[in-house]
Amino acid sequence: MSAVYQKIIEYIDTHIKDEISITEIADMLGYSANHIYKLFNVYSPYSIMEYIRRKRLYAAANEIYSGRKLYDIALDYGYESPSGFYKAFKSILDCSPREYKNNIKKGQNIMLIEQVKNIEELDAVLSFCKILYPDVEFMGADGNDKYSRNFWIEKWKINPELLLFTKDNDCICGIAISWADGPHITVAMDGISKEYASTGIHEALLIETEKRAKRLNYEGVNLGVGEGKENFYAKLGYIGNMLIQSEKYSVDDLKAFNEQYGNYEVAGTNVYEGYVNQMWLNVSLLDKNLKKKYEDEIGECWVQIIVSKKI
Repeated sequence: MSAVYQKIIEYIDTHIKDEISITEIADMLGYSANHIYKLFNVYSPYSIMEYIRRKRLYAAANEIYSGRKLYDIALDYGYESPSGFYKAFKSILDCSPREYKNNIKKGQNIMLIEQVKNIEELDAVLSFCKILYPDVEFMGADGNDKYSRNFWIEKWKINPELLLFTKDNDCICGIAISWADGPHITVAMDGISKEYASTGIHEALLIETEKRAKRLNYEGVNLGVGEGKENFYAKLGYIGNMLIQSEKYSVDDLKAFNEQYGNYEVAGTNVYEGYVNQMWLNVSLLDKNLKKKYEDEIGECWVQIIVSKKI
């Protein structure tokens, strides 16, 4: 059923400035409105109407960067008065629209989303990545591993628009760095410093990444999800895909486990290099115990959660 959820998300994205009717969505997909409400709750931490409200505000926030007047943006997204837009915006992003326009104001220091413009900025971004991902083994300058300096220099030369960061004065405090992977882009590392949580900066980085990927004619965005981060990506409309791998259990065994633990749609299977059995499931990001069940209860399974979004 995740394919139906994906279609709902795509419809909302396409009609985000329109008055969205759940009945129209249901008729388009051949289901009842009640079924759409229930299905959405399986995959999203919000009801469908709350998701639409939040997605409109995220979309409006994205337009703030264009320099348009806040009053015009508020009208576009269904708010009849600036005060109503202000109240709704602040309730979701914890700052006013004007504060968000500068990303964050602290005294006279202003943070903006920027793209890497030179090698010095790239080195600063990679240094921040080491702080943000202390458990990742970062490679040196040699080689083309995705965590090596050489790899990112080459990706920066191809698509500098996809290496994004934010600064507060001279200090980097957030990043979203990506590269082209076929018709999609892969976000290798994204996140913000702890002190900037609940400011909307992380969301802004991903929204800007999606915007740039779409402008560059890519079809979607993929990224791995750290444990405990499922809700964050689910609220932005990302769909979960779980890769389960085992050298001990066969593909048929993995399918049987799926029937026992969640009976999610099997997106594909494979035997990697002749001995690693793989199964992909279209999962709800809200089923946070599924990874634990495979790795702890069944054992001898390695699980990775990938999220994706069509743009």
